[in-house]
Amino acid sequence: MARKNVFYRQCRLVKDMGQSQCVQVSWIPDQFAELGRTLKLRDEDKNWENGWVVRGVGRNRLAAADVPDFHELSKAHLRATGDAETA
Repeated sequence: MARKNVFYRQCRLVKDMGQSQCVQVSWIPDQFAELGRTLKLRDEDKNWENGWVVRGVGRNRLAAADVPDFHELSKAHLRATGDAETA
């Protein structure tokens, strides 16, 4: 059975925090990248967080294998610059 290709778009997501807003940019599956759509995202502790609204959608679409892994890129940068070394 052939696997379905999943594509992603980079989106600006905003969550209302009462008197302030939290903003992040994230690659999300193309099917959810609709202006005004409210999403549930998983946080660093693997808990689901409701209330993220798509406020901007990028034009470029990338296959799942081509989406940058910024966590890995950041770790590689720290190793390359010596910033990851402890004193």
